[in-house]
Amino acid sequence: MSPKSGLMYSFAAIAAVSIIAQADEVAAASTHVVRAGDTLWSISQKHNVSLADLKTINKLSSDRIAIGQTLKLSENTPTGVKPATTQVSSNSTQVTTAALNLRLAAGTSHKILLTIPKGKTLKPIQTSGAWTKVSYGGKTGWVHNGYLKTASVKPTTPSKPATPSTPTTATTSQTTANLNLRASKSTNSSVLVTIPKGKSVTVLSVEGSWSHVKYGTKTGFVANTYLMKTASTPTPAPSQPTAPVAPSKPVIKEESISQSFVTTANLNVRKGPGIGYALVTNIPNGTTVKATKQSGTWVYVTYNGKSGYVSTGYLKQTTTAPSAPVTPNAGDGGAGNASFDYVVNTPSLNVRASASTSSAVIGNVTAGQTLRVVQTSNGWHQIYIGNTTGFVAASYVKSVPKGSVTAPPSSSDGQAKSLAAIAVAKKFVGTPYIWASSNPANGGFDCSGLIYYAFNQAGYSVPRTNVATYWAGSYFGTQLSKSFVPQPGDLVFFENTYTAGPSHMGIMINSDTFIHAGTYGLGYNTISKEPYWKSRVIGYKRP
Repeated sequence: MSPKSGLMYSFAAIAAVSIIAQADEVAAASTHVVRAGDTLWSISQKHNVSLADLKTINKLSSDRIAIGQTLKLSENTPTGVKPATTQVSSNSTQVTTAALNLRLAAGTSHKILLTIPKGKTLKPIQTSGAWTKVSYGGKTGWVHNGYLKTASVKPTTPSKPATPSTPTTATTSQTTANLNLRASKSTNSSVLVTIPKGKSVTVLSVEGSWSHVKYGTKTGFVANTYLMKTASTPTPAPSQPTAPVAPSKPVIKEESISQSFVTTANLNVRKGPGIGYALVTNIPNGTTVKATKQSGTWVYVTYNGKSGYVSTGYLKQTTTAPSAPVTPNAGDGGAGNASFDYVVNTPSLNVRASASTSSAVIGNVTAGQTLRVVQTSNGWHQIYIGNTTGFVAASYVKSVPKGSVTAPPSSSDGQAKSLAAIAVAKKFVGTPYIWASSNPANGGFDCSGLIYYAFNQAGYSVPRTNVATYWAGSYFGTQLSKSFVPQPGDLVFFENTYTAGPSHMGIMINSDTFIHAGTYGLGYNTISKEPYWKSRVIGYKRP
């Protein structure tokens, strides 16, 4: 055989291997292996296939899918193509184009041995379809060809000094919710600290649905769902260590108050105004405490010689001393007006002794509460509170048609159970969406399963059913219109999400933000800032 014919034979062999490898990649791209947290709807959105087509192609009679199940994405998914395995020339080298998982075998279902950083040079050992076997960091495994490119070969110059290595880069991300930093990649592992929403963390590596991060002086694992990439920062070379930087402290705007409260549940006292601060002590349910400072929805109290901050969500104001009666103006709104009601339109609103922001705070009203207004002057409403009167800023109160606020007043017991349900739900922030699950033992929840579990754990007896039945039935009280201003613990219902009609629900943690089990796991969303949710609200219920 002549050298020329031998060369033509080599080119033909390479082309044949390339065609088989491409066929293997097409087969991989035409299927989807179900992972934890996947739903038919999320798979259809990811691959731009309608939900109806996805069910027809795979002959599914319901929306149920199982982890590990392989779904076709089109009718012409190739079958019978076996991956070609070839030995690779020892002279060929590849460079990673992104952070790339090294797996035990060729396939995304196999164990991750380690993550190879972007820009690393690898020497292939053999290829199998869309996968290549390589060695890195003392381990041998398989990587996907889609994140490799052929390294350009440059002639070496012996006399030229070696170029110093470039420092690696560390990714900085920001938390989109209060996020638990855990000791290992599991929701069952211990919580090292809770990172507040909006804080920056350094991402050391990404491992599946978890990220290994550093926050302050602690390192651990967080769920990727609640991280938002912000910037990439060069990591200094080992010879130039940087001094540790203390985490920034939030700016706290406090004001002095003098108000007595009664706890409505066993209540944690913390070093600062937030759930991320360390515990100081615990105050039993039914204890009277006096608050001397207020910071947002937190007040500073002293109990058994120990001082700290407690959430006002678990406090009930004690009755204030009566003052001289004030005659309401006949023309003002409130309980006596025939045309409209005054309703609080902010999560928490201070009631002051006089019409001034420098005046002492004598109480507090919450979102959705109807006020009985005495008179209005210079941007302030004078209102009845307990057996006396006080003043609230009119800009945080809205007038609504009479009777549009139809929610029954919450009993102290009902409100306490609703707040307790919120506390239960918050424990599982970051867990994945699991279809038909209503127990954390399954690894996560679906939306109605979370409601069932949280409220039953809080002492509210309700059966396990679906969103449409919770909305149409007598469970959790009467239906309230979407114009109603909710308060913490109220349930919010949405329609036309993954199917027509009532199809999703969550628990309001204030008048605008709700916690729920969504496609991307258990977390928070804000109605007014997200058109998807705002356009699908159908109403509320008050347990």
